[in-house]
Amino acid sequence: MCVITCALIVLVITGYILKSITKPKNFPPGPKWYPIFGCSALVQNMVRKHGSQWKGLSEIAKEYSTKVLGIKLGSEPIVVVFGENNVRRVFTEKEFEGRPDTFFIKLRCLGKRMGITFADGALWREHRQFTVKHLKNVGFGKTAMEAHIQNEMQKILNYISNQNKPFNPKNMLAMSVINILWKFTAGEQIKEERLNFLLDLLNARSKAFSMAGGWLNQWPWIRFLLPEISGYTLIKKMNQQISDIIEDSILNHKRKLTTGSDFIYSFLDEMKVRNDTFTEEQLKVICLDILIAGSQTTSNVLEFAILKVLREKNIQEKIYNEIVNLLGDDMPSWADTNRLVYTMAFLSEIQRYFTIVPIAGPRRALEDVNMDGFLIPKDTTILISVGDVHFDRDIWQEPEKFMPERFIDETGHLKDIEHMYPFGIGRRRCPGDSLAKSFIFIVFVGIMQKYRIECSNGVLPSEDPIIGLISSARPFTAEFILRE
Repeated sequence: MCVITCALIVLVITGYILKSITKPKNFPPGPKWYPIFGCSALVQNMVRKHGSQWKGLSEIAKEYSTKVLGIKLGSEPIVVVFGENNVRRVFTEKEFEGRPDTFFIKLRCLGKRMGITFADGALWREHRQFTVKHLKNVGFGKTAMEAHIQNEMQKILNYISNQNKPFNPKNMLAMSVINILWKFTAGEQIKEERLNFLLDLLNARSKAFSMAGGWLNQWPWIRFLLPEISGYTLIKKMNQQISDIIEDSILNHKRKLTTGSDFIYSFLDEMKVRNDTFTEEQLKVICLDILIAGSQTTSNVLEFAILKVLREKNIQEKIYNEIVNLLGDDMPSWADTNRLVYTMAFLSEIQRYFTIVPIAGPRRALEDVNMDGFLIPKDTTILISVGDVHFDRDIWQEPEKFMPERFIDETGHLKDIEHMYPFGIGRRRCPGDSLAKSFIFIVFVGIMQKYRIECSNGVLPSEDPIIGLISSARPFTAEFILRE
């Protein structure tokens, strides 16, 4: 009996090993798979060697001469797509609209697969449509939004004027973005003390997810063995803290302590007539989606823009002269984008050169799909290499060089911006792109209109980004000198 039991155990283990290392038929080319780990070790080595997941995966794809790379991280088969044609397909075709249903995704969404960013199917379609519609109803994408952005810009200028020494603009920019997002979401400004706490919490949470992603995403069971080392305990604690902040605002709305109209009121009103997917838990995760999706990405673009003009005096003066000659002291608005051609070209090049989200996704194939002659099986996780498109030599002349002029045509007008995917495209396109674009332009022009930005210690800060889940500037300080 013991011999039979041992034989069965060996048979099961052997079957598991064979299954775990066997690729699906006609699966995209990529490294060899090993039991339990897949090809995680190779991927991690390439990430360390090249400085980011995007560059590491890109190098592996080049080794296999493919634009459709098949890998396995832990027990999860993943396809990474490169090249503009493939990237556009995944962004726009319905077969790729799904999101992975993994433990790590649920952990990001406060423990449940809800909200809009990582939901799919009927829940995603219904709530994305509702969210976009009701944010517009409270001013999102309209004249009221521009007025709020201009108000935030003035607060930023006031903050700068009160600084008597060089400082890192990171928190100043991020807090401003969070404030305007929360204004449309909850109808109020966040008090400074709580805003600082929320910003620190979002930053710490992002770092924790970057560090824990490999462990918890590939081997979620590890949270039971190593809850502290894996980062699970810390993430759970921070999830509760951010949930408490959102719950407080929802409670204030229920008590009518917040005046005016906003998204939370719209959602609570819908809850009164519907008892299906319109729940308080869903509202909390949507609020979290809005904060995370908009705050760091938007402020990071502005941070890179400030860093670049600090390093490149000729670019800074060219932008300033354009603003002074065409705008004077007038309050900047989105309508000025047609006049401030070089400034707009500069901001476009910032978003190409410092691609904020170099690996977009993750998506899930809703059915078997063929791409470049290979089979992507149903339910496979798909990552989208946006950074690869933004640095494709077949698209861009000398992509490794920073050249705003690439976005200006022979007549001095802005080119139609093609081959750029800072907000994605298709039905999963970032719903807050109108706010992000307006905020970046108005705030940047407002700062450049009033201040000259200089290096604080005579040593130019590095422009090499820190690339995790998103690209961030390395910490730096700048001196803002009021222009006469």
